[in-house]
Amino acid sequence: MTVSWQKVFSTLASEPLRDAYARAILGEDVSTRSREFSKLVESGLLLSDGSVNDGMFKDVLGSAAGARPRGVDRFFHEGRLDGLPAGQVDRLAVLEHLADRLFPLDQELDEPVVNLLVATVTGDIPTLRRALVDFGFLVRNPDGTRYRRAPAG
Repeated sequence: MTVSWQKVFSTLASEPLRDAYARAILGEDVSTRSREFSKLVESGLLLSDGSVNDGMFKDVLGSAAGARPRGVDRFFHEGRLDGLPAGQVDRLAVLEHLADRLFPLDQELDEPVVNLLVATVTGDIPTLRRALVDFGFLVRNPDGTRYRRAPAG
């Protein structure tokens, strides 16, 4: 049974329970104080035999951690690109994801609009815009003023 961090903190917020827990850590028998003992067991700080639950803090922290992002999501933080991945496969996946996410098909956009769209995911607009062009996800007109999404495949 994993106990919530809120339960642990609320238990340790009580001075008598904190004192009883400290005594248990020091090896004293706290089971004779049934009220404190039962609350410490209920909170997960002590096991039913009166011993300190050594793995409880690790379990609580593990359960509070969010799921690790997978796929291209692991390169984003709060919707913003942390940076282009170093690996070629990951870089291409991120660029393809961004091209699909940011740019409409069959529509030409001028550079200020492209910059605004790219700015929604990064502060380094020129690098990302250039990467999208260099890796073939955006096509730039010869005069460099307009862009369109490259056809898939």
